[in-house]
Amino acid sequence: MKRIVFLGFWLIACGTLLVGVWANGQMLGGSSSDPDSETEPSRCFNEATIRVTASPSTVTLGQSSVVSWSVGLPNGCSAVHVRLNGEAVATSGSRSVSPSRSTTYTVRISETRLGVYAEKSESTRVEVAYPPRVVIDPNTLNPVQVLIGALVDSTNDEQTVELGCVDLDLTGHSLDINRDNRSLIASPDCARGPRRLGPRIFVTDKNRGRSALFMIRGDNIRFSGFRLQGPTSGIGQGDDNKEKGILISPLPATGPIHNIEISNMEIFHWSGVGVQVDDNVDMAERGRLFNTNVGAVRIRNNYFHHNRHGAGEGYGVSSTAGAYVLIEQNVFDENRHAIAGGSKNSKGNDYSGYTARDNLILSGGGKHCSEFFLFALTGWRFNCWQTHQIDMHGDKNEWYSSHNWQCGTAGETIIIQRNTILYTSGLAIKIRGNPADKAVVDGNVFKHKSRSDAIVQNGECGWGDDITNPIDVRPNNVFKADPITELGSGDFFGDGKQDQFMATGVTWWAKSPTTLQWRYLNTMPERLPQLQLGKIDGDTVCDVAPRTRRPEIRPEKYSKGGTTPWLPLNVIKQ
Repeated sequence: MKRIVFLGFWLIACGTLLVGVWANGQMLGGSSSDPDSETEPSRCFNEATIRVTASPSTVTLGQSSVVSWSVGLPNGCSAVHVRLNGEAVATSGSRSVSPSRSTTYTVRISETRLGVYAEKSESTRVEVAYPPRVVIDPNTLNPVQVLIGALVDSTNDEQTVELGCVDLDLTGHSLDINRDNRSLIASPDCARGPRRLGPRIFVTDKNRGRSALFMIRGDNIRFSGFRLQGPTSGIGQGDDNKEKGILISPLPATGPIHNIEISNMEIFHWSGVGVQVDDNVDMAERGRLFNTNVGAVRIRNNYFHHNRHGAGEGYGVSSTAGAYVLIEQNVFDENRHAIAGGSKNSKGNDYSGYTARDNLILSGGGKHCSEFFLFALTGWRFNCWQTHQIDMHGDKNEWYSSHNWQCGTAGETIIIQRNTILYTSGLAIKIRGNPADKAVVDGNVFKHKSRSDAIVQNGECGWGDDITNPIDVRPNNVFKADPITELGSGDFFGDGKQDQFMATGVTWWAKSPTTLQWRYLNTMPERLPQLQLGKIDGDTVCDVAPRTRRPEIRPEKYSKGGTTPWLPLNVIKQ
């Protein structure tokens, strides 16, 4: 009985195999005399015609083009599907389109016959041109595509994209701005200010690796007036969680960089770097950014906060690969490092540097936690410490470490001038080696009690300090100062709201009760006890003047709104 059952299964299996071979033979090598044989291409495709056109083929943003199509099919081809860019359509028709970017329109026909799928298609393209100034407001259709098209695709010699009061989700995108003369700015009525946070561009994809949302590679670029929010509100972990907001990395053209500005922005939640500046030495030994062209890249009047990583980056601003950048009038808070430097480029022929001046570094941030797996098992509770806020890496490591870059040559030129540093949980400044040129600490205000509490330098690797080019710490630095405990108040923006006023000894700042953010007003040495605040010139804005011996005595000079140099009072119109 078992043999009969087995034989039955064997015959069924062999029969199935023979049927399969016969069927494949019909598909692959059957007679061509049968017009309906599955071995022949379907006549629906042999005889089908597709025509698709766009008129006009080039439009300016906001204008329309008419896409028309017709598909000719033999009789009996009702099973053929027709789609326009994936949407089912009739065999002929037209529609008006107004694309946000240059777009290809494809008519595709498809059929599944006897289990075999086949398709063919024809396409046309509508090119989109952009006016020199594109405004994106809440009524703009497909605003993200408009932004990418105007900023990246536009071939205009100059292109400005202006953001109204919008929130734009650029998750999944990385924009390469490789043309010159591009601006991404906020509209005046919506721009970041003392009473407005400004438009917002954000992403939510944490696992971006080290890719930047914006890569700036052209010359004469300006980003200003909006918020740039990354995906990591907490402390990032691992190499896949080191996102960058903006990477400035010039193309390998000859000549120096001119006029790249990142200004009046709030940049936060980037676990890698808020703004990183690299150089390029493909065409020149010293690249396109160097210490004799200090203002080529300017990062000014921004608020960098909560850019954090456990053991990797977590920087507000970083100058690496031989770059040089001017960092001025910014506020930093809750970053692992406020300002960081990578010593040199990969070829070893161009060293990095920066001028950091007139910045305010608040008390938060600086937390560093080892990612060593044994410590990670504890949730980092037992291997975390407070690191420093202003940094320059060396180009070598001690024998016991392979990744901290804590000795050797530490950059080229580092100028740290007139900054106010209220962070005391760790060091204020650490230069991890000997600068190729110099490191100067000039006229800063520290909350730290002494120089040794605030500033540290490493030297060459090996035993001893081996510091051959020590930091030039000028005698005009002030230690043990805490200006945030001594605040004035006044309406510095003329809208009836009282702002806090802080005079640190090198700079003046105002904090809005609306945004709760400090904003730079002026570079002045006078502290609050030396000043009086009031509407001195009779308008609605609070002014600053030197304190007189008696309140009834009118000052001889004043700073209008706290933002101008001293002006003689007789310039006021009576």
